[in-house]
Amino acid sequence: MRDWSGQILDLLFNWDDALRYGMDVLVYLVMALLGTTFFVIRLLLALFFGDSGDIDGDLTVGGGDGAFDMFSMLSILAFFMGAGWMGLTCRIDWELSSMASAAAATGFGVVLMSAASGLMALTRKLNRTVSYDVQTAVGHTASVYMSIPARGDGMGKITVTVSGRRKTMDAISAGPAIKEFKSVTVTSVRDDGIFIVEPMDYGDNN
Repeated sequence: MRDWSGQILDLLFNWDDALRYGMDVLVYLVMALLGTTFFVIRLLLALFFGDSGDIDGDLTVGGGDGAFDMFSMLSILAFFMGAGWMGLTCRIDWELSSMASAAAATGFGVVLMSAASGLMALTRKLNRTVSYDVQTAVGHTASVYMSIPARGDGMGKITVTVSGRRKTMDAISAGPAIKEFKSVTVTSVRDDGIFIVEPMDYGDNN
């Protein structure tokens, strides 16, 4: 079996040798080199600086948060990288015909393209900030997590369900002081996100 890596290394320094295998080998070589270089750069930028849709100019399939970005910059680079290296392998190492090599290169490129797209979609889904509406808690029961002073004397904390999620929020009393673990009713939420609560049984808090 030929030394595949050695042959590829020779082609990097002597492109005339690539032409001996055919023009398609030269095309695969350029695709592999450029695709790999820019794929690594783009991946590092995504990892260390966060993914940015305005840089990629993504065409999303499915729409909405966590959409499957089939044609993002990263996935396109993954296609060129995969197709380039597979094409070189087919033509130089496996000695396949141009047509067979093109089919294999395209197929492998699509696989890597899909994998990169799925990875980016998963990353975005895990990293996106889940929004919630604090007003959904108004009128509902909450539990005092940190004692709440009487009205005007400071704030404490409550645990309350907001948009279906259990959260710990800052709260002030609409009346008397309220001890830990007491049940309260959320009467309103201020513009700054502070919950206003009142005890469900004033007698238990006196």
